[in-house]
Amino acid sequence: MASTQPPQKPRVSIGLPVYNGERYLTRALDSLLSQTFHDFELVISDNCSDDATEDICRRYAEQDPRIVYIRQEKNHGSCANFNFVFAESQGEYFKWAAYDDLCEPEYLEECVRVLDEHPEVVCCHTDSDRIDEHDQSWLDAVDPGQADFVREQDGQLKWVGHPRRHHDDADPARRFHGVLLGTTWSVDSYGLIRSSALQKTMLFGAYYGSEKVLMGELALLGPYYHVPRLLFAQRIHDEASSNLGSAQFQAAFATGDKQKPFASTRLSLLGGHFRATLRAKLTPWQRCRCWGVLLCYLMQPKKWKRVWSSVMGGQGVGGDGVDAMLKDRELMQETST
Repeated sequence: MASTQPPQKPRVSIGLPVYNGERYLTRALDSLLSQTFHDFELVISDNCSDDATEDICRRYAEQDPRIVYIRQEKNHGSCANFNFVFAESQGEYFKWAAYDDLCEPEYLEECVRVLDEHPEVVCCHTDSDRIDEHDQSWLDAVDPGQADFVREQDGQLKWVGHPRRHHDDADPARRFHGVLLGTTWSVDSYGLIRSSALQKTMLFGAYYGSEKVLMGELALLGPYYHVPRLLFAQRIHDEASSNLGSAQFQAAFATGDKQKPFASTRLSLLGGHFRATLRAKLTPWQRCRCWGVLLCYLMQPKKWKRVWSSVMGGQGVGGDGVDAMLKDRELMQETST
């Protein structure tokens, strides 16, 4: 007699939204499928790619039953695709994965252990690197005098900004401060997150950079945990979303449509942060202090000079550090020839 019990849900769900990812997709899939923690599903949502992405995904799905491959009928934009893979997930814990990033085999095992042992933690991530198209660390290819690096006691260079300030503080306003006024590198959005916490958020807004709003909203829900092991690498390359300088390109990436005239991504980010403070379960005093953080966020003349430039000149947000790394490498290559 056949069993009537429903299939057991996986402990972890990994959501991989992708569009035209043929160049790096196999490396990303291999790193995820090589995890020492095996109880996961991998939900891939293909945003109607017109390269070899579909063939690659279908081939891997035939080889591993943990993979669920879904192809969209049209490109809905990156943000909607990120939200879609979470909506399709079943796991107690959830992780977004990019088609071009890499995880060491122990990544999931370490993060699952943390979330199992610390029920108050909403998100867990590890030390992270930035790698180029050849899987080489950018620390080996750029000027070590840049402010983005710090030299550890053992002489090794390390990226600054993570873990975020106050990431594990008991006070939600201080954790919120650490997100808004800390590093713009939201690599922790690729951490392992409690699905129950994500369900309480707005997820990704329909604007470029909304992962920082999401991380701020998660910070209002609970502390982060940072594992001091280098188990994650984000790929920085010419085609990466972090290297989209034009506001129209960023809008097209995020939503599938061009940005409306005189719209500002930075104003959308500000609105997202404000809505997060209204939605969160905070005491009146905590909410006021979060608004104080928003006021500090506003009182940054350089930021609002860039807002005006982006509205009038079509300039996008972010990308300055990525752009500098790409230029540094070009200069080093020129001087070595």
